[in-house]
Amino acid sequence: MEIIDNIEKSENTQEKLIKTQKKLENSKKNNQKCKIENDRKAGKINRFKNAVVGLSLAVAILGATTLGLGVAYGVTQNKVDTYGTQLESVYQKNYYELVDNVNNADMEMSKLLNATNSTYQKKMLTEIASASKNMQNNIALLPLTGEDVLESVRFVNQLSGYTTILEEKLANGEDLTTEDLEMLQELHMALISMKDNLNRISMNMRNGYSILDASSEMNGDLNSFTVDFNQIKAKDVDYPTMIYDGPFSDSVVNQKVKGLSGKEITEEEAGEVLGKVIKNISYYKYNGKTEGKFETYNFDVVTSDNQELYAQVTIQGGHVLTVSGQNTSDVKKYDMKTGEKIAKEFAKANGVENPNVVWSEELNNQAYFNIAPKENEIILYPDLVKVKVDLEFGDVIGYDAISYWTNHTDRSLGKASDVSVSLPSGFKVVNKRLVLAPLDYNREVLCYEYQCEKEGITYYFYFNAQTGEEENILKVIETTDSSKLM
Repeated sequence: MEIIDNIEKSENTQEKLIKTQKKLENSKKNNQKCKIENDRKAGKINRFKNAVVGLSLAVAILGATTLGLGVAYGVTQNKVDTYGTQLESVYQKNYYELVDNVNNADMEMSKLLNATNSTYQKKMLTEIASASKNMQNNIALLPLTGEDVLESVRFVNQLSGYTTILEEKLANGEDLTTEDLEMLQELHMALISMKDNLNRISMNMRNGYSILDASSEMNGDLNSFTVDFNQIKAKDVDYPTMIYDGPFSDSVVNQKVKGLSGKEITEEEAGEVLGKVIKNISYYKYNGKTEGKFETYNFDVVTSDNQELYAQVTIQGGHVLTVSGQNTSDVKKYDMKTGEKIAKEFAKANGVENPNVVWSEELNNQAYFNIAPKENEIILYPDLVKVKVDLEFGDVIGYDAISYWTNHTDRSLGKASDVSVSLPSGFKVVNKRLVLAPLDYNREVLCYEYQCEKEGITYYFYFNAQTGEEENILKVIETTDSSKLM
């Protein structure tokens, strides 16, 4: 009955949607009336257009009336379009939020099934239960009809209820049993199946599928959208659309900027900084300031290879903060090894101390590198920078040092202990190293990072280097889309 409760909680939003739908229907009716009246008046004009001159005034009046009706018809049509656009936007927003929440639940379920520490298991269960409740709210705000809908989304209720029960079990000091883990595995399989079906509808939406139009078409007691949605029945959730591009690639631990120091520079000095870092600039133009967490001078840049770039230089300290550009050429002249050298030299020229590549990928003749400094043989993930190198000309056409300048500071890293850790069975250790990992609640924790593989999938396990406690698990999501990398 949790879905019913969530529908009742969403009553005000539902009433607004219903009112908007009624407005849309009334607008369509008025639109039809205007069109009929318009046609009727236009017909009169046609019948009388050859009348005697004495009727010309009447014809003119009729013409003015027709013009007025035409304007009214256009205004009404605009209202119809506006209501429809608004309603479709609301429906799509809730649908894509549903997909995101399903993605999050699936990701956390993957981590949960491979966790060995009860504290971490409890954390994952809490997040899955929260994502499930968000799913219920999203579903309640979609235009679904018929009692069959309750059966369709029953799995979401089960997922929420079961994870909440297990969360309470762990809070009481009990452990997850073999039966508990087997049930979670079954729920995970259902999530993956739900993912596939939700993604199918998402693909249709990208190709023009309208939830509003489908909800207006009845198929028996159900509208067409409900029929489509019911195909996820009993297997209800989706997988992350997020792209994984290396451990802690999007981490900004501290919101307060800690890394910038020194005097404020002028616009002219910022241009000189660009010239020193981007070696082959043929032209640059000042393009205003950005104010906010970072204050920057912004520039449009053209290189000698005709690469068009957008670059930001921090006002305080004078450091290149970001560079963005794109090369769609299919020509490749440089390999990844050369690209890595170029990326590290660029990072070093921008103040990154002892840069080390911790992740790399090649896509469409562009090389992507995640680079972090190393101190006392410890990888400093909070200070990560990302570099994109064009493999045709060997130019840096992407750079992101936001995390670096946000977090970089003198630290007391502490010493690692010879702790005992327990990896789940079936995992093959590919690499092990000591890292400073950015974790929840703005924590930076010295950890042993274990890169492992199981069934062709790569995972990263993080164990506290002083206590041996499991701190985090990351799963690599294979994708051909690197849109979130830079």
